[in-house]
Amino acid sequence: MPSTAPTLNPPANARRAKRASVDGRARFREAGQNPFDAELYDLSSTGFRMFTYSHQAIGKRIWVSLPGLQPREAIVRRAEGCNYGCEFVEPLHPSVASHMQEKLSA
Repeated sequence: MPSTAPTLNPPANARRAKRASVDGRARFREAGQNPFDAELYDLSSTGFRMFTYSHQAIGKRIWVSLPGLQPREAIVRRAEGCNYGCEFVEPLHPSVASHMQEKLSA
């Protein structure tokens, strides 16, 4: 008799990693451009949200400098006014993300 157990599909907006509110400054740059300032207001191992007056287009690749880490490549995934959601090209290790969340906790 075939199994009738339901399959569980995560909701479309399910998070892949724990997101935490943070309050920190970071420097960002585009390839070949000068860095610009941004305020981080949440961070997970897979990405972050930021506020900046520097216009960023969805799909643009940027590099973010977080305190104590080498610059990390990210892709702008969402934009609403001066607020942007970005995804790391290579996620942070969970312990590194946890440390950064504690260091920058709001």
